[in-house]
Amino acid sequence: MDGVLSPVRPHRATLARLRQELRLLPADANRDGSPAWMIHDPVANRFFRIGWIDFEILVRWDRRTAADVAQVVCDETTLQAEVEDVESLETFLRQHGLLQPAGPADVDAMRERAAAQKPDAGEWLLHHYLFFRLPLVRPQDKLALLVQRLRWLFTPSMLAVVCLASAVGIVMVLHQWDVFSNSFVDKLTWEGLVGFGVAMMFAKTLHEMGHALTATRYGVRVAHMGVALVVMFPMLYTDTSESWRLNNPRQRLAIASAGILTELALAGIATLLWSLAPDGPFRTAMFFLASTSWVLTLAVNASPFMRFDGYFILCDLLNFPNLHERAGALARTCLRRTLLGLPQPWPESLPAGFRRWLVTFALVTWCYRLFVFLGIAFLVYQHFFKALGVVLMLVEVVWFIARPVHVELKAWWERRAEVAARRKLGAGLIAIIFLLILAVPWKSGVRADGVIHAERQQLVFSPQSGEIASLPEHSQVKQGELLFTLVEPDLRSAAQRAQALADARAAELAGLSGALDNEGRGAVLESERQRFIAEAGMYSDEQSRMQLVAPFAGRLVDIDPQLRPGVWVQSRHPLAMLIDPAEWVAEVYVPEDDIAGIRPGDHARVYAGAHPITGKVTQVDTSRAASLPYPMLDAAFGGPIVTLPHPDPRNADHVVRDGLFRVRIALDKAPPREQMVLCSAVISGERHSLLGGVVEHAMSVVMRESGF
Repeated sequence: MDGVLSPVRPHRATLARLRQELRLLPADANRDGSPAWMIHDPVANRFFRIGWIDFEILVRWDRRTAADVAQVVCDETTLQAEVEDVESLETFLRQHGLLQPAGPADVDAMRERAAAQKPDAGEWLLHHYLFFRLPLVRPQDKLALLVQRLRWLFTPSMLAVVCLASAVGIVMVLHQWDVFSNSFVDKLTWEGLVGFGVAMMFAKTLHEMGHALTATRYGVRVAHMGVALVVMFPMLYTDTSESWRLNNPRQRLAIASAGILTELALAGIATLLWSLAPDGPFRTAMFFLASTSWVLTLAVNASPFMRFDGYFILCDLLNFPNLHERAGALARTCLRRTLLGLPQPWPESLPAGFRRWLVTFALVTWCYRLFVFLGIAFLVYQHFFKALGVVLMLVEVVWFIARPVHVELKAWWERRAEVAARRKLGAGLIAIIFLLILAVPWKSGVRADGVIHAERQQLVFSPQSGEIASLPEHSQVKQGELLFTLVEPDLRSAAQRAQALADARAAELAGLSGALDNEGRGAVLESERQRFIAEAGMYSDEQSRMQLVAPFAGRLVDIDPQLRPGVWVQSRHPLAMLIDPAEWVAEVYVPEDDIAGIRPGDHARVYAGAHPITGKVTQVDTSRAASLPYPMLDAAFGGPIVTLPHPDPRNADHVVRDGLFRVRIALDKAPPREQMVLCSAVISGERHSLLGGVVEHAMSVVMRESGF
């Protein structure tokens, strides 16, 4: 029998009667090949799985005593039933309210058990403030009609079409992967979040319809559908609990996997349509559907470590109900046997290889749930006002993380007398080593991403539109040496025209006689001549600005390969980069949590190739970086730092998403390739312990958030 039995009660002369409305249904065979059955309690809508000997006892339950029933089972079957087997089964049935009360005493006992099992208000809130269900509809009749009309969805040809469309869509997206992946960053706006929300609602609606239609197709009643609130976030759900009535494991597997298969089909078709559609609202909608369905299905629903679809699929594949509970019991026993050396028997008899797999699965599940519960704790803290958020976060951490650990450690402590002395000594040494790892300040390396560039560098660009007249003859240049000459014919014509007008005014001024009437005319001509001379000088100065010279001695790199004499370039067009290769620096961006331990003078190792380059920190910014000075750092262009679109839609710049601070490092030598390249650095900052870093960060959060 699945479940935990209470200690066997004293022998009774007669057996209590079974409730008349109970149903005994055949189930698929156990893992060892033995037959199994289900007891269906229609009042509570619960199912209890029993084994072969329990079934033979139940069908002969009308005998008067446990000894009579055990004897008849031995006489009529090949099983050897004991009186204790019958009494254990009766205890199990009584614990779950499957027996008729024999008198007032039994009624009072049932009432006391129900009251003891009913949680108080505080315990109910602890279990339901993060998750509870709201049934909305009872769709059984409508689902039956839909299944008749949508039979074509369950045909092999439909499966082939969906698989082919998904495969083609995936291949086409791989050819446009940069566009598809960068769309995630581009859609991180309020409008994008709304689009993702709408797409998720649509995908989850189809997900639940997949469960409901498949269950109805196999004759399983869908009691109700509704909304489940998970951390106050609404999620649709479908009640298919009666699928345990099916004795065909393949049918149960089909119901459990129908939601995931529906979302994967939706994701594949949306991926294909995104690849084929032109830019516009429809392509954006297909991106939302594809990305939402792929990510949520594979990352959440397919995970067997929480009680989502992936868990029930794995239970059906293994034919192993209550996987989490049974694997957890095996893992606790394994820890007690391995770490404490306790001679504790295994909860159930299983093959050694399968038992090891279940123990590993339970340990991975515990680690996974630890991070999930910590994330939920942070989520509830962020979603509510500060005072309530702190309380709910503490409840989440204490109840769902600390309490199970405390219960297990308490069980260890109660059995400490059974632990050998050498194991106690080993456990003490492990605890001391663990505390030393946490408390000793050994961690000092801080990793950061950035770029390497020359200490002195300057971008050479065209001051305005013009035609290339000359290019530099070599890359090594001296200070003041001519680099590029650009010509703007309009400037030359304007200068010549202004000079010709100035000369004409001068000639006219020279031809005037000294008569009094000509004195006024002469003053006007002189003024115009000076104005035209100034205009000619201005145009000449503009033309001279288009002769670009080197501000310092160095080397030209990254020269635009398309530049040729006669080629026109636009204003502010980059022509080349002038660098001084004598000194090099690295500009890296350090996370906010690590910046406090970095000081000028700290040593660093910078990686831009196979071998590191040593250097020293020369500058640590005191304010966080709002934007990136070099586009090559931006994740939107393949860089390591994630950015978001500027809040002002009129501003095309991106802003840094995380809290990062710029740190400049003077390198001891030039990089292998003397040009600007991406790099990563490890800075040997102030040493600190892991525990000290956690405490310091927690105290800073408390101080920052203490203004309730």
